[in-house]
Amino acid sequence: FAVPIFLRNGDVIGHLAVFDEMPLEISADKLNLLTIFASRAGAEFERQKKDALIQSNMERYKNIFDFSPVGMCEEDFSDVKKYIEFLKEEHQSSLLTVFEMFPNEIFNCWKRIKRIRVNHAQLNVFDVTSEAEYAQYMQEVYLPQSARLLFLKFESGDTEFEAETEITSKTGRHKKLKIKRIILPETEADWSKSLISCVDITALKDAQESLRHSLSEVQLLKEKLEAENVYLQQEIKLTNNFEEIISTSKNFYKVLEQVEQVANTSATVLILGESGTGKELIARAIHSIGTRAKRPLVKVNCASLPANLIESELFGHEKGAFTGAVTQKIGRFELAHGGTLFLDEIGELPLELQAKLLRVLQEGEFERLGNTKTIQVDVRVIAATNRDLKSSVDEKEFRADLYYRLNVFPIVCPPLRDRKEDIPYLVNHFYKKYSAKFSKKIKSISKNALETLMQYDWPGNVRELENIVERGVIVSQGVTLETGEWLPQVTVPIKSKKSITGSPAHTIQEVERNHIEGVLIKTNWKIRGENGAAKILNLNPTTLEARIKKPGLVRQK
Repeated sequence: FAVPIFLRNGDVIGHLAVFDEMPLEISADKLNLLTIFASRAGAEFERQKKDALIQSNMERYKNIFDFSPVGMCEEDFSDVKKYIEFLKEEHQSSLLTVFEMFPNEIFNCWKRIKRIRVNHAQLNVFDVTSEAEYAQYMQEVYLPQSARLLFLKFESGDTEFEAETEITSKTGRHKKLKIKRIILPETEADWSKSLISCVDITALKDAQESLRHSLSEVQLLKEKLEAENVYLQQEIKLTNNFEEIISTSKNFYKVLEQVEQVANTSATVLILGESGTGKELIARAIHSIGTRAKRPLVKVNCASLPANLIESELFGHEKGAFTGAVTQKIGRFELAHGGTLFLDEIGELPLELQAKLLRVLQEGEFERLGNTKTIQVDVRVIAATNRDLKSSVDEKEFRADLYYRLNVFPIVCPPLRDRKEDIPYLVNHFYKKYSAKFSKKIKSISKNALETLMQYDWPGNVRELENIVERGVIVSQGVTLETGEWLPQVTVPIKSKKSITGSPAHTIQEVERNHIEGVLIKTNWKIRGENGAAKILNLNPTTLEARIKKPGLVRQK
């Protein structure tokens, strides 16, 4: 008779059998007895198997532990655990509170750690030669903050603690270590088995610090180069003035700063200024350095087109939309899609078209003449005018809503009389331009001619100056731009609060006296400050005061 021998997982590894020469009759008691013996046989077999596995693992662990390149030490925290429970009970407080009230208890916990076994790598990390020397050293290098964090971490239920720290080894070498402590499985309740591992990361940290320092130096150099680049870019743009613009004037410098500010946006720009001050050049500069530079800049002169053709020019028309519309026409807004539309002389736009223009600006959509289909466009609008649009709004000649929609970012181009320091540069540019055009060899301008040009007020601004220089190049025979009847007659503005008239100037001193007096009247005799006469005349305030006293200028009441 036999009963099977089971393992706990249900596997049968053999049988416990009873043999006799006679038939057996097995009672229930005898059957139970055999079953019990069979169960004990299975348990013993499993125990032996586990013991063999444990022994094998222990040997394997010992080899790994002893010969590991990572420093390791077996530790017993059971006494620490008991002492922590005692402290909490004694003070009826959390461990954190106890440590805050009695910092010395951190060391009392630290000295209760038992170091069981240390491998060779750990001895090398701390430059010690034996386990006893290591244990003594660990008491001496007690680090309160690290120990405090360690005990709080374990007490909170965590079984792992990691940190980076710096130590001085037994031989006095400064080292940086990465430390990891773990409570081994099945000892979480009493902390009886713990393992610490230490890795010397001194070389790694030194390399990282060196790399960080090098990168920091590279970053500083990069920032310096970027700052220099930005500065040089500004100098290039504001000195050479966006390719076609020539100026060294502080007044015009402010205009170019505004151009840079608005160029990379899609904001509508309104350029104001007298005729001939370079409003179209400013519009081209905004477009050329903006995000739409790769798309077209389309120009429409609202003053040069008949009123009945402006709508067709702007929005296009279908074939047969009106008499003479023999083919379909694409409007300027469609042509400028993705780019910029420059509306020159916007003040001349008829009232009936202003509402349609306002719709395009606000909604980005319109219809061609003769077609009800709505067309969507993405167009940046730059408008320019030499008219006072605010006065036109007051006189009901220009829609107020369109004015405010256009006046998002106004830029005022200063007249040439307010940037006379640019005249020599402009003259130099124009005589070179027209000398090449007319095959002349002019290389300079006479001093008298330049002084005369500097004294003139230039009501036609840069355009008038260009025309006069072109005329001078035509009549000049040598290498010097000659003076002659082509030079403008210098007039000195004698300004009052009621009127502005002109009278001939006989001397430079008289020109200067009248010019200073005119600016003083304009500023209500304010000398200093942002809007003062000294700022406008580009003079030091004390210098201006001296020039006022010398000719005996007196404020008229």
